Amino acid sequence: MNIRWGGSVWELMLVKRVVGTALSNSASGGYSTLLRDGARNLVGHADLLNGKRAVAGLVAVSAVAGGALTAATMKATPHLKTKFRSATQDTAEGAAEADPVEEPETLQGPRLRAV
Repeated sequence: MNIRWGGSVWELMLVKRVVGTALSNSASGGYSTLLRDGARNLVGHADLLNGKRAVAGLVAVSAVAGGALTAATMKATPHLKTKFRSATQDTAEGAAEADPVEEPETLQGPRLRAV
């Protein structure tokens, strides 16, 4: 994946490095492939890997996970609807028995209709 911007070519790369090391700061403000340890001693070079395959793999894993989540949600929805429907009906029946709802005086008169 190459991107051209400001006369430069940018390329997506993955960095493979040893645990406990860090990339060196470059003079241009970015990072170089030189690896340094915690005391800032030079210990080697990092490996740069093609980022296209990593992005493609990430897209594939995301698609599979999204499909599985969608299928699980569609399978669970009828069960959840039944549970919530019965819970809301129980709540509505309990509220109807406890406090009857009375309309205010302003709503008891004639009502307007659409013509």
